[in-house]
Amino acid sequence: MKLLSGFIFFILISLVAKAQDQYVFESSIVEFPEINQFRQDVHLSKDLCLKLAQFDMVYTKRIDRYASQVMPSTEIIKPDLYYSIRKLADYYCKCLKKGIMTKEKAEDILESVLDKCIQIASKETGPIENELRAANNPQEIVSVFDKIIIK
Repeated sequence: MKLLSGFIFFILISLVAKAQDQYVFESSIVEFPEINQFRQDVHLSKDLCLKLAQFDMVYTKRIDRYASQVMPSTEIIKPDLYYSIRKLADYYCKCLKKGIMTKEKAEDILESVLDKCIQIASKETGPIENELRAANNPQEIVSVFDKIIIK
């Protein structure tokens, strides 16, 4: 009897843990300042490069601390999300350069991840950041972003 109740308890715990495999966020309107210049990558489309520039604007903030400093510093709002996206962008650019992946597939994945990342910029993302910190390769990073659902 103890074995049966332990087995049922284990199944219930695994079901509860599985239910937490999705992060649901409400969609919100994100307004971007006008972007006149941005870095154009040869392997990515102009629209995706624009979206990367918008991502940079959302996740970074310029800080002018002292008048004596020649160059202002840049603060990254959520470093785990920011560097994960940068890692993905570099990975897909390398895949396109080597011909490992089609341009459409790489851009679809990267655009989907960027859209989700921009939508959750102002939300509480602690558990997602913890998962991204533990992710070691681009496939794991994409699997974390696949868990995010925007309503």
